[in-house]
Amino acid sequence: MDYGMLNLGSIVLGLAGWILPILHVSQLSKKRRGLGRYAHILSMGACCLAIWLQICYDEHLVNIEDWSALMDTIGAVRKVSIFLLVTTFLINLFMAYVESILDKEDRENQDLTI
Repeated sequence: MDYGMLNLGSIVLGLAGWILPILHVSQLSKKRRGLGRYAHILSMGACCLAIWLQICYDEHLVNIEDWSALMDTIGAVRKVSIFLLVTTFLINLFMAYVESILDKEDRENQDLTI
């Protein structure tokens, strides 16, 4: 197995964790339901999987006893993981707020047309 792919997968999943809620809200503004209410769950799941892939890579470094690589990267992995987690949470929180505003506007518009 090419363990370098774990790092690439981690980057892709981390970006997906940021993009999914933004795509969901952009689809809401176009009156399409898109991902539904699962966008935030999928986003946090992608974030968790990205961090898990980094843990798997660190485990690989331990198994092959590449201590210098582990010592060189563990600090960066820790910092990037907390940044990814906090940023994903804040994006999801903000997008949920935007979603609630759009839903409120939709309800008000429906009340006016009746």
